[in-house]
Amino acid sequence: MKNNIRIILRSIGVLVLMITLFCYAMFQGGFVSWFLFYGYLPIGIYQLLFALYPLRTWKVYREIENPVYQAGDDMVVNIHIKRKLPFPLLYCTFEEKFPSSLMKEDTKKEKYFSSQPSGKMAVSRKLIRMLFPLFRRHFTFSYSVQSLPRGEHILDTVTIQTGEIFGFIKKSRDFPIENKCMVYPYEHKIRLISDTASYEQGGVISNQLQQLNTTIASGSREYAPGDRFAWIDWKQTARRQTMMTKEFDREKSVDILLVHDNFMNEKEHPLLYEASIEMSLSLVQELATKSNETSFLSIGDSAHVFEAGHHAQQLEIIKRYLLTASQEEQGSFSLRFREEMAHFNQADIIFLLITSVDTYLIQAIQEAKQRMKHFSIIYIHPEKHLSEEEKHLLEPLYFSGIAVQELSLEQLGTDPVEVIFK
Repeated sequence: MKNNIRIILRSIGVLVLMITLFCYAMFQGGFVSWFLFYGYLPIGIYQLLFALYPLRTWKVYREIENPVYQAGDDMVVNIHIKRKLPFPLLYCTFEEKFPSSLMKEDTKKEKYFSSQPSGKMAVSRKLIRMLFPLFRRHFTFSYSVQSLPRGEHILDTVTIQTGEIFGFIKKSRDFPIENKCMVYPYEHKIRLISDTASYEQGGVISNQLQQLNTTIASGSREYAPGDRFAWIDWKQTARRQTMMTKEFDREKSVDILLVHDNFMNEKEHPLLYEASIEMSLSLVQELATKSNETSFLSIGDSAHVFEAGHHAQQLEIIKRYLLTASQEEQGSFSLRFREEMAHFNQADIIFLLITSVDTYLIQAIQEAKQRMKHFSIIYIHPEKHLSEEEKHLLEPLYFSGIAVQELSLEQLGTDPVEVIFK
């Protein structure tokens, strides 16, 4: 409204100036006075026509080349502007209104080597592009948003501003255009190192989470090209007078529960939470490739439980949760962890991903370990080495036979990340 009033007042000023020059030329006469009038006449007419020219008839389209990204990727955006009347415009400015969710940056692994001691990801994004439409009805351009942060981002408004040649009258209009893009967490390459496997008969030691059992035969079948010579069942071959080979059972899928701490610690490094989100998704994806039945539990003020599965739909549900997950400031993880573990007694392996540790959490872990077959912990910390206080807190876990793997942020900057299951 204020902008419209300003345009009306300035248009009246232009009209008054034209009338004034005309009156001056009529009464004064002479070459100079008429030169001033005729010299300003086309400019004044253009200014009045510009004041009447409607920006609301413009059509602005935003096109995102790919609506799905991974954190740290660059997004390319194409802008198309169309107008009906080829009214001459010397210039116009295009401004993209970025949402607050994009006021961060993620540089994938490089962020863990950031020179900023705080490790903050905050950044100020602003895009203003100068365009020169002249008589064109349709013009287009592209821009890129670099180092996308994790989350669901909605671009909903652009602003176009233009003015006449002297800048006496300016026009501006916001165009509501909604485009959405989803940026999933960065996925680390994971190297699983496990010495735990499970057969139907009981627990044994193995080098993989799931592998072919070549020591326990479940039956025999006819020989097929590619079968090993050592697998030939000579007794069945002699009995049936045809080449027979042993058939082996595969190990059953190991049921794994991955637990994620969604609470905020007062002294926590800003990058630790993003690291825990990235590692959660990376582990779920890697375990899915091993055909393990993996459940995911994110513990905050309310628990988010995703039941066991390794099919695409289950993975997509977990990814959608991690896409927009945010830390909860109020609450105790150790207390909530103890409450939730009372409901999980079926998992073969409990895998706990934490970024802070205290005495109460250590006690809750020891209690949970008594009811579980195997318990592994990944403790992500900001410094290269643990402090003496952290070492003292973790000592009871070592004596309890719980596997504790310490991962610094610097280690997360180098792929692949080795994860040990015991």
